[in-house]
Amino acid sequence: MDMKIYKKHYETIRNMVRDLGVEAADEYLQDELKIMIKNISALREKVDKLKDNLTKTTNSDERTHMEYDVQDQEDLLRNLLIKLKVIDERYICFKEYVRARS
Repeated sequence: MDMKIYKKHYETIRNMVRDLGVEAADEYLQDELKIMIKNISALREKVDKLKDNLTKTTNSDERTHMEYDVQDQEDLLRNLLIKLKVIDERYICFKEYVRARS
C-alpha cells in the first residue's frame, strides 16, 4: 500500500470506524463499491446501446445528436471509473487500518 494513498484516506477511515464501528464501516464501504460497480455496468450497457443505435441511424442531425450523447455518457463513465478507483483505494486502506489496529 502506497503510504501517500493511505494518508489521504486515513482520517476518513478513522472517523468512520469511530462513528460506525468496524462492522458497519466495512458494510458501508462494501455497499459503496457494489453500488458504484452496478452504476458503471449500467452505464456501459447504455453506451453500447447508444453506439449500436448510432450505427443504424442515417439521418445526419440525429447522428450528430447521438454522437454528442455517446460522448457525454463516455465522459460520465470515465468519471465514475475514477470514483470507483478512489472507493477501492479507500476500502483497501480500511482493511489495512483494521489489520493494523488488531
